[in-house]
Amino acid sequence: MKKIIIVIALASIAIAACNNNSKQSETTITDNPNQLYACSMHPEVTGKKDSACSKCGMKLTELVKENK
Repeated sequence: MKKIIIVIALASIAIAACNNNSKQSETTITDNPNQLYACSMHPEVTGKKDSACSKCGMKLTELVKENK
Protein backbone atom coordinates (compact mmCIF):
# COMPACT_ATOMS: atom_id res chain seq x y z
CA MET A 1 0.00 0.00 0.00
CA LYS A 2 2.86 2.39 0.83
CA LYS A 3 4.46 1.71 -2.55
CA ILE A 4 1.27 2.68 -4.36
CA ILE A 5 1.05 5.97 -2.44
CA ILE A 6 4.71 6.75 -3.19
CA VAL A 7 4.25 6.00 -6.90
CA ILE A 8 1.15 8.22 -7.06
CA ALA A 9 2.97 11.03 -5.25
CA LEU A 10 5.96 10.83 -7.62
CA ALA A 11 3.68 10.78 -10.66
CA SER A 12 1.86 13.88 -9.36
CA ILE A 13 5.15 15.71 -8.87
CA ALA A 14 6.29 14.76 -12.37
CA ILE A 15 3.04 16.02 -13.92
CA ALA A 16 3.25 19.28 -11.97
CA ALA A 17 6.86 19.78 -13.11
CA CYS A 18 5.87 19.25 -16.75
CA ASN A 19 3.08 21.83 -16.49
CA ASN A 20 5.50 24.49 -15.20
CA ASN A 21 7.89 23.94 -18.12
CA SER A 22 5.12 24.34 -20.69
CA LYS A 23 4.17 27.75 -19.25
CA GLN A 24 7.77 28.95 -19.62
CA SER A 25 7.94 27.83 -23.24
CA GLU A 26 4.66 29.64 -24.04
CA THR A 27 6.17 32.86 -22.69
CA THR A 28 9.25 32.40 -24.85
CA ILE A 29 7.20 31.73 -27.97
CA THR A 30 4.91 34.75 -27.54
CA ASP A 31 7.74 37.16 -26.67
CA ASN A 32 8.32 38.92 -30.00
CA PRO A 33 11.01 41.64 -30.10
CA ASN A 34 9.29 43.27 -33.11
CA GLN A 35 5.96 43.63 -31.29
CA LEU A 36 4.66 47.16 -30.91
CA TYR A 37 4.02 48.66 -27.50
CA ALA A 38 1.77 51.60 -26.58
CA CYS A 39 1.42 54.20 -23.84
CA SER A 40 -1.45 53.50 -21.45
CA MET A 41 -2.33 57.21 -21.33
CA HIS A 42 -1.75 57.92 -25.04
CA PRO A 43 -2.57 54.73 -27.02
CA GLU A 44 -1.77 56.48 -30.30
CA VAL A 45 1.91 56.62 -29.25
CA THR A 46 3.58 53.32 -30.15
CA GLY A 47 7.14 52.07 -30.14
CA LYS A 48 9.51 49.25 -29.25
CA LYS A 49 9.87 47.51 -25.90
CA ASP A 50 11.39 49.63 -23.10
CA SER A 51 10.68 52.86 -25.00
CA ALA A 52 9.11 55.91 -23.39
CA CYS A 53 6.03 57.84 -24.48
CA SER A 54 6.96 61.00 -26.39
CA LYS A 55 4.11 62.91 -24.71
CA CYS A 56 4.36 61.95 -21.03
CA GLY A 57 7.52 59.86 -20.66
CA MET A 58 5.76 56.77 -19.29
CA LYS A 59 7.17 53.36 -20.18
CA LEU A 60 5.31 51.74 -23.09
CA THR A 61 3.32 48.59 -22.30
CA GLU A 62 2.19 45.81 -24.65
CA LEU A 63 -0.34 46.83 -27.25
CA VAL A 64 -3.61 44.98 -26.79
CA LYS A 65 -5.38 43.87 -29.97
CA GLU A 66 -8.92 45.18 -30.28
CA ASN A 67 -11.79 42.81 -31.11
CA LYS A 68 -13.77 44.14 -34.07
